[in-house]
Amino acid sequence: MITASPFDSVVLDPIDEQIVHALQIAPRVGFARMGEVLDIGETTAARRYRRLRRDGLVRVTLAVDPAALGLTVWHARIRCRPDGAEVVAEALGRRDDVSWVAIDAGGWEVTCSVRSTAGDQAQRLITRQLPKSQSVLDVEVAALLHTFVGGSATDWSAWSSPLSPDQQHALATDDELSRPPVTDGGTTTLRADDRAVLDVLARDGRTSYAALARLTDSTPGRVRRRVEALLAAGITYFDVDVAAAASGIRTVVGLWLSVTPRSLVTVGTALARHPHVPFAAAVTGRHNLTASLATRGFDDVYDTVTTTLADLDGIVGYEIVPVGRRIKFADARVTGDRLAPPEPVRGQRTRR
Repeated sequence: MITASPFDSVVLDPIDEQIVHALQIAPRVGFARMGEVLDIGETTAARRYRRLRRDGLVRVTLAVDPAALGLTVWHARIRCRPDGAEVVAEALGRRDDVSWVAIDAGGWEVTCSVRSTAGDQAQRLITRQLPKSQSVLDVEVAALLHTFVGGSATDWSAWSSPLSPDQQHALATDDELSRPPVTDGGTTTLRADDRAVLDVLARDGRTSYAALARLTDSTPGRVRRRVEALLAAGITYFDVDVAAAASGIRTVVGLWLSVTPRSLVTVGTALARHPHVPFAAAVTGRHNLTASLATRGFDDVYDTVTTTLADLDGIVGYEIVPVGRRIKFADARVTGDRLAPPEPVRGQRTRR
């Protein structure tokens, strides 16, 4: 049962937490199977999930990995005039090729991820449009080289293990990616007829194959084989956005680290194992490693810096940038501490 809490948020009861954790492990698990594993009724599982989604607390979507298509993800830090940061952030949040938009706590820096496309719109945005904006003072861009954590729904969980190891194993073996690879032509790239299916799944990753077949004038079996083939090829992946209102995350900071080349893998791997780090990646630029630290307060940030970072060799410098306001998650716009209702999809969603 969802109850109110301070900060205009909610508190999920253990069953709701288990449902969200189950979705992170197996995003498309059926409600009957979910109910069986969680020891609740199928109707209860379905009703609670639909309420969580309706209230903007959780959303399952399908994304495209640009690296699998030979494209680039850029991480941008855009320094703005204090009165212009919100306008810039909102404009970026409306773009389909931009994700993870946030304004820092000082109110003058916007950070985001920009995904390159075949039409090179990202390059024009970075090199022409943003620098010409009167609100923008400076743009610093880094290309993503390698993701240590943050590449799938199962990489990070906001919960303190609400599901037992046996429950997690039962769900993982039911997941679509645990099945043998499906043979389907053209799995090294996207086909023209994939767009309609991916657009629908970008809004709701749990849309049934029967519904997808009706929308695309195909058959459920054919649609299922194609989606599973794209998943097995690593071109697409399921993502689960959990709103701050549900996760209890109150403090998010961006970490920008300078690490010696010899220690880059060690530091990145250590951050990926940290319970408060949902994303860590090697990048180009003056800092060669970036990460997000999601906690319930600055005490946890301090502990991470003075323990985890302090114990790692090879870090020669770091910068901590507190996030003041989230504008957009992976592809879900944010209203307060909840996910805004999905908008009609205009383009292809991709991994940050």
